[in-house]
Amino acid sequence: MIGISINWVFEPSIVIGLALWTITYTLAVNPVRRQLHWGEPIPLARQMAFHLGTFSAVVALLSPLDTLSDVYLFSAHMTQHMLLMFVAAPLWLIGTSGWMIQCLVPTHKAHKVLAWLTQPVIAFLTFNGVMWLWHIPFIYDAALQHEPLHIIEHLLFIGTALIGWWPILGPAIDHELTTSPLMKLGYLVASMIACSALGVLITLSQHQLFTYYGNASLSLGLKPLDDQQIGGAIMWVVGDMIYVSLIGLVFYRWLENSPSTLHLENHKSIGVS
Repeated sequence: MIGISINWVFEPSIVIGLALWTITYTLAVNPVRRQLHWGEPIPLARQMAFHLGTFSAVVALLSPLDTLSDVYLFSAHMTQHMLLMFVAAPLWLIGTSGWMIQCLVPTHKAHKVLAWLTQPVIAFLTFNGVMWLWHIPFIYDAALQHEPLHIIEHLLFIGTALIGWWPILGPAIDHELTTSPLMKLGYLVASMIACSALGVLITLSQHQLFTYYGNASLSLGLKPLDDQQIGGAIMWVVGDMIYVSLIGLVFYRWLENSPSTLHLENHKSIGVS
């Protein structure tokens, strides 16, 4: 491990971008909302979820994880991508309310485009298609070799993750296209399969798929193939854990709000056994 930098990095574009992201959100949900009567207050827990999402992006892009990702370990790079796509993006959506979209994206045409992009089929193909595309070995290696392409990769991961998680966690844009609980369950199962399949392919491969790293992982005590398998397992296991948790939550809320459940609760409330 001699010569390996473990310092936090200061990348002005990322620091300024995330700072403006945080300031805009904080102003919108508090003083601006009150002054312009934009909508109902967003609960503190949801606001904290948004800021936790931003912190996750900070860890992914500015902590020593970034250096490990760019130079030494495929598994660190996979952790970075999972933080951006499976932690930061969904937490940002949890902290977002419908009135924010109405006020901050004011044009009708933009609403129509966003409503179309966040339909389940389009969102699924966009999110999972981009994730699979960037893990094609020669494209993956090219992104690490060319910093502008690497930046585009990260921006696409974040943008398509917001689209991909929107049918489950995002506010309704077009109430005529609201996703039903059954559709949400199907969407989550299909997305879990798509993510797991990619993770399994990487984990079970007996060849080094991503040659950019070479033998760099040896300096950290890991064989290159072991590093690759750990990275694949991170996508596979962590992704499945997140999807299974959301499947359970959606199913629970569906049962809780189903007519049969409400009917049973009404009978109990009047003493009918």
